Amino acid sequence: MAEELQRASSAYARSLIEASLDPSLVTISAQGKITDVNEASVQATGVPREQLIATDFSDYFTEPDKARAGYQKVFSEGFVRDYPLAIRHTTGRILDMLYNASVYKDEHGKVLGVFAAARDVTMQKQASQYARSLIEASLDPLVTINAEGKITDVNEASVQATGVPRERLIGTAFSDYFTEPQKAREGRC
Repeated sequence: MAEELQRASSAYARSLIEASLDPSLVTISAQGKITDVNEASVQATGVPREQLIATDFSDYFTEPDKARAGYQKVFSEGFVRDYPLAIRHTTGRILDMLYNASVYKDEHGKVLGVFAAARDVTMQKQASQYARSLIEASLDPLVTINAEGKITDVNEASVQATGVPRERLIGTAFSDYFTEPQKAREGRC
C-alpha cells in the first residue's frame, strides 16, 4: 500500500511539473546539480532529461557564472524574480529566459533545493531591439513620455540635442529641456 501511494504521489508530482504553463521548470540541489526538469527544459536545451539530471545547472547557459550566482542568490535570499539568463541549445540557438526561483523545504523546514520556472522572452527581446533600432534610425530627436510628462525613452539624436546622457534624461520632466517649460507642459511649443 505504501509503495502504491509513493508511486501515485510521484506520478502526481511529475504531472504537475509537466503541466506548467511556464516553458521550463527545473529543480536544483544545494550543490547546483539538476535534480529534475520538465519536457520544456529538454526542448530548450536539446539535451534528454536523463542526461540533464545530475549535471551542473550553470553548464547550459551562455554565462555560467551568472547562472551560478543566480541559484546561489536563491539559497541566500530565498528567491529571485525575473533573473535574466540565456540558454544555449545543442544546435547553438540561444534562448533568452527570465527565471523566477525559490527554495523548497522538507516538512522540518530544511532547505532541500531550488525550484526554478523560466519563460522564454527571446521574441520580446528581439522586438524590443527592433523598436530600439527604429528609434535610433531617426536623425531627429525622438522622445517618449509618460502621462506625468516624464521621459521614458530617447534616441541618440536627443542626447546630442540636449548634451545630456540617455540614462540621465530618462525619468526627468520633458518640459525641463525647453526654453519655455510652461509652454512645453501646456503643449504649446
